Amino acid sequence: MPCNKRRPGSGCGAIGGTNRIHAILGTSDHCIATNPSDMCVALAALGAIVHVIGPDGKRKIAFADFHRLPGEHPEVDTTLKSGELVTSVELPAGSFSTNYSYLKLRDRLSYAFALVSVAAALRIEEDAITTARLALGGVAHKPWRDTAAEECLKGKRPCHQAFGEAADLILNGADGHGDNDFKVFLARSAIIRALEQAAAGTPQSQIDKKIA
Repeated sequence: MPCNKRRPGSGCGAIGGTNRIHAILGTSDHCIATNPSDMCVALAALGAIVHVIGPDGKRKIAFADFHRLPGEHPEVDTTLKSGELVTSVELPAGSFSTNYSYLKLRDRLSYAFALVSVAAALRIEEDAITTARLALGGVAHKPWRDTAAEECLKGKRPCHQAFGEAADLILNGADGHGDNDFKVFLARSAIIRALEQAAAGTPQSQIDKKIA
């Protein structure tokens, strides 16, 4: 099938074709592919920093800005400049060791990319959210993080209604392409579930899918 990522200018076979696993956010007329990583979703949610070195010296890239949307050049996956090399990835010192969850929804338990995945992390004090981190996988060309959705949770009681409002914000503009229309509803449900698991301090096992 034609693929603008593999062969720029050849077309996108998924647009108007079979696209059940493809993107619902940040797409372009040239590409609706998704980023397949699980680790990158978690790193985006945690606010990791990518350290790179190149001909112009060293620089830092916020992980949420490291991958790019397809635009007119889906063959370019990152914001690295020519000649740059990643030297390390830095995680911030702040801890989300109590209220966190990573939810991965897929067709089968092993050897399958996510249809939708959610990395959720909260800090909760006196029954109010003080900090929220939220990133999605399987829905866009890059790990999808929306700081507006995170901000809307601050100061609110961790509850289904608040989590639904955050889900609606992060999915604003989401659009299916036929086979993957179901992903919009699936993503909303997954966001709410992941946030509820995080708030309850019950992260989900990736081996047997049981709640810890």
